[in-house]
Amino acid sequence: MSYLPKAITQFLNTSISLAKLELVVIDLPQFKPFRSAIGVRDSRKALIVKWHTSDGVIGYGECSCRPDPFYSHEFIDGAIQVIKEFIFPVLKNADTYYKVLAVLSKIRGWNFTKAAIEFAMNDAIRRTSGKGILDVWERPRLNKVPVGISMGLFEDGTSMSKSIEEAEKDCYKRLKFKINPAYASPSIFKSLAASTHPNLSFDANGSFTENDFGSLQQFAELGYMIEQPFAPGSAYLQHEFEKKHSKLFVCFDEEIETLGQLIEQKKNQTELNIKPARVGGLCNTIGMMEYCFVTNISAWIGGMFETGIGRAQNLQIASFLTEAKAHDQSPSNRYFKKDVLQKPIEMEDGFIKANFFMNPEIDENAFDELTESTLFLP
Repeated sequence: MSYLPKAITQFLNTSISLAKLELVVIDLPQFKPFRSAIGVRDSRKALIVKWHTSDGVIGYGECSCRPDPFYSHEFIDGAIQVIKEFIFPVLKNADTYYKVLAVLSKIRGWNFTKAAIEFAMNDAIRRTSGKGILDVWERPRLNKVPVGISMGLFEDGTSMSKSIEEAEKDCYKRLKFKINPAYASPSIFKSLAASTHPNLSFDANGSFTENDFGSLQQFAELGYMIEQPFAPGSAYLQHEFEKKHSKLFVCFDEEIETLGQLIEQKKNQTELNIKPARVGGLCNTIGMMEYCFVTNISAWIGGMFETGIGRAQNLQIASFLTEAKAHDQSPSNRYFKKDVLQKPIEMEDGFIKANFFMNPEIDENAFDELTESTLFLP
């Protein structure tokens, strides 16, 4: 069953042209390392897809997967190979938005990779005609988007308390803390208890198993939302946990890659973190959000430490979720020493205004400086 509005399905008839694809790997240095249950990262390495039209217009799309397969099966080198060997050879024969989606649908999985192609194509259409797929979506949208912050793992309560103080001073609308089974120390819980912020939550990145119920119980007792406590495919552990422990306030993330999975898991979740890249692109995101509107599932837009290219795209989508308290879309200068936009995304009093993300322009000098490799197709 499709939840796409009529205006969106009509837009899929939009003609497109493709002269070549350019696959660019860039690496943005961070101000400081970021620790999660997955590991530590010191920079954001990203694959950027540049869609060149026959008229010389370039659209940009970011492939949000990691360089490694630790968050999902996708990784940058693999994404490049999938585009080169399986997508591009048939993509160049597609002449409408719909036909491009049909080409991408033949690839099982690889949502981050397919999303990057759609992002780049849609950006090229928008730069050519002034309207992309989000511009025809007949839903109210915000002029400024409320922003939360993902805080990472801390070595001790003192460093956590300092970061909480800084985040509260910056007026972030949600403070989200990475957790794992080994993280339940008294000093950490003391720092959390001292915070007066009205919107705290946790993100486990699927790190808890049936052997970690005791540790998970300590977090569950606080009553905060816990994002992805169990690994994808292990949602049954929620029921096992709740038989003898607290009711979990669960927000799914990695568990949900398709609308079908969302429908199947509806009863198990309270909130949904929609990462547009994780669910396969703009069209899939719109369908998933429409389902959330109809069924009253609370949703917000998450991210994968995208560069300004992917971050601006995510913020455009987040602007349609008018009831969301916060989205994981912190400003560029929160993480990166240098971003790739002429006007890097900035935050004011916990909000990012539309003029920072609606029509982002690329800083080509910065882009070139941060480029590690480039591949042209054909």
